[in-house]
This record gives sequence, structure tokens and C-alpha cells, in this order.
Amino acid sequence: MPEKQFFRLLVLVALADWLVSRSLARMAIFIPKTPLIITIYRDLSFAGQYASVLCALLALFGIGWIAWRLRRRFGGVSSVAFACLGLLGLALLLPVPNGWLQIISLLLVLGIAAWLGVSASMSARGIDRKIAILVPAAAVWMGSLYHTIQSLYSVLRLPGPPAYTPAIFNLGELLVVLTPFCLWWVYGRQNGGRGIARAYLWGFLSAALFMISRLANPAMAGILAIWSTGLTLYLPALLYAAALWLGIATLLISRKQGSPVAWALLLLACAGYAPQLSSQIFLSLIALSLLANLWVEPSAALLAPTPPVIDAGARYESGGGHSLNSEHLRI
Repeated sequence: MPEKQFFRLLVLVALADWLVSRSLARMAIFIPKTPLIITIYRDLSFAGQYASVLCALLALFGIGWIAWRLRRRFGGVSSVAFACLGLLGLALLLPVPNGWLQIISLLLVLGIAAWLGVSASMSARGIDRKIAILVPAAAVWMGSLYHTIQSLYSVLRLPGPPAYTPAIFNLGELLVVLTPFCLWWVYGRQNGGRGIARAYLWGFLSAALFMISRLANPAMAGILAIWSTGLTLYLPALLYAAALWLGIATLLISRKQGSPVAWALLLLACAGYAPQLSSQIFLSLIALSLLANLWVEPSAALLAPTPPVIDAGARYESGGGHSLNSEHLRI
């Protein structure tokens, strides 16, 4: 299916942009600059720029694709909102964009994130599934709200931003950390099969590496974390380590079972928390659209009522008490 090739390419390019431009290239700043390191740093920056441009184009295409699918399936305000968001993303590439355009774009992001979270949670079966979509949607919403308040105060030339904005940012970061726990509870905890022990092992090794770097040099770990993911690491380090452990385990388990949740987790990680670039915001919304099942095409053969117990790795629920098979989205 076209969705399969598109998401595979989008995830690969987004990972290259994240790991090269916002991780490896920035880590090289703290390495002594020998001629060899300078050459490697220059090549990394050059490759990262290509990955960033291609990621932005693919993310914009993904937003347009969602608008088209919504027009076909639902029509109305949601499709127009995605289309306007994509057009504003292009308008903000102008040399001197209007500040109000940025605010309108952020308001659209707030509305779309809220709509994705609420509509998907209303059609989800079970409180755990409702929370699994509401928590990441709320994290994206809080990060966008933080930027909206700052942009509004800047455009209106008001003294600020207000004192409560750090609390909004910290609350959003807490929701980001809770997201892997919620997704693991729904899509990783109850899924067994071969390779599950290996998935947890890789997650544990990643968490252990994070803890070692955090304990060895807390300041350096904090700087690299906020540069790479947007997280300030103000919460206890063990909480971040546990989230990393369960997040990678859920990613590998979902990847093994072909669930779109694996794509959503990767795109959320590549976007980071409270991103400032429109392309990274688009990645977050595309990830939420995956969790909200917007890419599952209804089929008359699949609309028969099904029992309440649904395999999380193979099926996604939809509104109206029906189940939609996501086989065509398998990785």
C-alpha cells in the first residue's frame, strides 16, 4: 500500500534529521576539533541539512495527505484545518513572515491536536485506550500552547511571557514522559510472542546508557537532551530511564507485530517536545493521526461487529462499535 512506503520513508528521513542534525552534529561541538573531526563535522552538517529539507517536504506532504483523506471520509472543518495548516507552513517560509500568521498556525495546531485526541478517545474502547491517545495528544497540545503564549505576548509587545508558562512547559514534559508508559500498557504489556525478551533487553540497555551518562555528567546530559528532544530533565532521572525502557520495548514489540504504533512512537521521538519548526510539529500531528486511526481505510467487509476483546497489535478500533483491520499498514 502507498501508506506503507510513505511512512517507511518518512520515518527513515526523520530519524536521519533527528540523529544527525540535532544529536550527533551538536555532540561534536564538545569534541576537540582536529582536522579529521572538522571534516566529519562538516560532512555531518551537510548530510543533516539534506535530511532536514527532505523531512520538511515529506511532513508537509503527509499533512496534505491527511487533509485529502479526511475530505474523503468526513469532509468539513477537520479537512480544511489540516489544509490551512499546510498552507501556513508554506507561508511561514517567506523571508519576513507576519507574526500573526505564526499565531494562527499555532492555534490550528492546538485545535487539531485537541480534535485528534478527543475524537479518537471517544471512539476507543476501554479507559486505558482512551488514556493512550489523550496523553500524547495533550503533550503536543501543551507544547504548542507554550509557544502560542510566547508568540502572542511578542506580537502584542506585552511584558512577559507570564509567570505560569514554565508550569505549562513542565506539565507538558511530564505528559511526554508518561506517554511511553500509557502506550506500553495498551500495546506492549499484553503482547507476547517471540522476541519480547529481546525487546525489553534493548530497552533496558538504552535506559542504562542514559543513567550512566546522566550520573557521569548531569550538565552535559541535560544540554544534549534539550538540544535533541526538547526535554529539560527536571523530573527524577529514574522516571526518564523507565520511560525510555518501556518506550523502546513497546516500539520493538509493535514493530515485530506490524502495528502502526511503532511509526507513531518514532515520529513523536523525532519531533521532540514543544518543537519550534513547523516540520517537526507536522511530525507530531502525523503521529497522532496514526494513533487516531486516520490512515485506516474503511472497508465494507471489515465493518461487521466484533467481540469487545481486540488484539492490540493487529486491530484498531473505530467509532460506532466497529473494528477496522490495519493489516495494510503493517511495517
